[in-house]
Amino acid sequence: MIAVVPWSAACGSPERSAADRAVSELAADARCPPGMVLVQGSGRIGLDPGRYAIVSTAGRASVIDPQAECPGALAAHPDPIACWIQTDLVDPVLRPREVSVAPFCVDQLPFPGAGASYTADGMTAWDANILQDVLARGDLGGRRLCTATELQTAVAGPAGNRPIVYGSRHASDRCPDSSTIGLDSDCHNPETGVYEYGAVHSHWVIADEPFVAAACDAPPCKAAGNRRLTSGMFIVLGGTGRRQTRQAPLTPHTWHDHGNPSPTGCDAMGHDDQPAICADPSAGWGRHDAALIDAETRWRALVRVARETGRMDRMLDAAVGGRACPDVAATP
Repeated sequence: MIAVVPWSAACGSPERSAADRAVSELAADARCPPGMVLVQGSGRIGLDPGRYAIVSTAGRASVIDPQAECPGALAAHPDPIACWIQTDLVDPVLRPREVSVAPFCVDQLPFPGAGASYTADGMTAWDANILQDVLARGDLGGRRLCTATELQTAVAGPAGNRPIVYGSRHASDRCPDSSTIGLDSDCHNPETGVYEYGAVHSHWVIADEPFVAAACDAPPCKAAGNRRLTSGMFIVLGGTGRRQTRQAPLTPHTWHDHGNPSPTGCDAMGHDDQPAICADPSAGWGRHDAALIDAETRWRALVRVARETGRMDRMLDAAVGGRACPDVAATP
């Protein structure tokens, strides 16, 4: 059972003032919370895994400096997106498929927003489960974790189907691998208006039925977590900028399974995967509804914890009014 935390939503609080201002500035036809963009449409999204120059490390007795092999692999490929250094297991690349997504809202910049750092501890499957339970209470402006199809569509664009959020191949001067979100104004997809997703960090999403049906070449699908993929599972979508990874790097068109949500070791897993926050559209945002201003205030109070501490576990603790990870002492 998720506890209800005593929110700092009083009149005159910094969060309340910021929420009042942000909601009042929304256009009359706005359907998304402040800081989110509306995405919808139909198209063909996905990626041919053959677009990567691959350096395989599977079966090697030792792996010392595989990235040194990337220049040769790139030179030998006719049109590479990037160099993919594969470890012993390989997560599926999402091949092209037809999608049609109803309107949904998604954070324009990855959580916890422009000018902040990505959370240093990231999230485990347990954290994703706790966060979704918090969002499901319904008092945070319709926010929820994105589905896999939603995030893939938002990052690729239903019309443009970009391999990387900013274009067709890796560019070393795009999306600096730093802890500050929003540094590169060109690290975005102008079709949908989202920034950075997949090019810097991977993001937690919920597997949806259309995604599950197309998540690998021969369903039932499994990834490195070795579970059969089913609708409703918490998974990680998108590649990362790490040198060695199971996932195809820098792209929204790949997925990874971190296993069942379990509190065992949930503060000590070392994941850097971040949450992908979506929301259901509501005309109330354009009407500047008081109830939605309250919801925005509560959300901003939570986000402030993540921004100020740089940790997702601290935000989840604040959200549940206790320890979200019950078996490990709080990190100093």
